[in-house]
Amino acid sequence: MPDPLVAALLGHNPQALTDDVSLATPLTSSRIAGREAVVAALGAYTDVIGATDADLRLKGEELEGTVFTTTVDGHTAQIVALVTRNAAGLIDTIDIYGRPWPYMALIRERIAEVDPKLADPQLGTSPPEGPGTSWTDPPTIPPLADDVTLFSPVLTGEPTGKAVIARILAAAAQSYRDPKFRAVLQIEGQPGFAAVMDEVVEGNVLQLVEIFTLNAHGEVTEIRIFTRPWAVTADLRQGIHEHLGNFLGPEYWGSPDQVRGASPALPDNAKLSG
Repeated sequence: MPDPLVAALLGHNPQALTDDVSLATPLTSSRIAGREAVVAALGAYTDVIGATDADLRLKGEELEGTVFTTTVDGHTAQIVALVTRNAAGLIDTIDIYGRPWPYMALIRERIAEVDPKLADPQLGTSPPEGPGTSWTDPPTIPPLADDVTLFSPVLTGEPTGKAVIARILAAAAQSYRDPKFRAVLQIEGQPGFAAVMDEVVEGNVLQLVEIFTLNAHGEVTEIRIFTRPWAVTADLRQGIHEHLGNFLGPEYWGSPDQVRGASPALPDNAKLSG
C-alpha cells in the first residue's frame, strides 16, 4: 500500500493538505501558500526528480519527514521533506531541503523550465520561516566512527575518515554563526537522529537538516546535511572552501559548470545569479 505521506509530498493526494498549506522549497526563500499552488509546486518537483518512494522516514514530536534520492545527469542528489499537521491530521506546512549544491543547481535548471518562479534565487527582506513553532536545545552529537562518511550539502564527493570529517566540520563551523535548533527527529527503523536548525551565513539565514546515522557502538557512521535556500548555500560553500584551502582536491568542489564538463576550479563567486 502506498505511503500516504509520500503520496502527499509527490503531489498525488491534495486532500491530505489543508486549504492554506504552505511550502518552503530548497531553491527559493519565501513560502508558497495555498493548496492549489503547493500541489502544483510539488508536482513540478516530482516531474523533475522522478522519485516514487522514500529512502528514509523521520519522526519527531511536531515534525515528521522523508528523504528522497534521485539521479540528475548521472549525479546523485537528495532532498528531505519535513511536514507539520493540524489537529485533524492534515498537512499544514511542508519544508524541503536539498543536497549537494552543484547537483541541486542542475535540478534548478530543470525546475526553471517548468516554472521560473520556483527557481528564483532572490532572498527577499525577511528570513525564511519554519518549520515548527519553537526552538529547542541542541542534540548531543556522539563520537565519530573511524570510517565515518560525510554527505555534504556543498561537496560533490563523499569524504571519509574521522580526522578528515572533523576538519571539514570545523571549517563549516567557521563559516556560519548563531546556530539555533528547531527540532530533533528520530530515524525510523534504525539508530540515528536528525537535527533541524537555522544558522546565519553572510548575513542571511540558512536552514539545515543534519541526519546522523549510528553504528552498533553508538558512533556516527554517516552524516547527511541538507540545506535551503540554494543561494545562501552557495555562500556556505564559498566559506568552507576558503577555510579548507587545498585540504580537499578539486574533485570535491565541482561547480554546476564542472558537472556539465567545464572547468573544475571553484568560481571566484560561487553564487550564481538568475
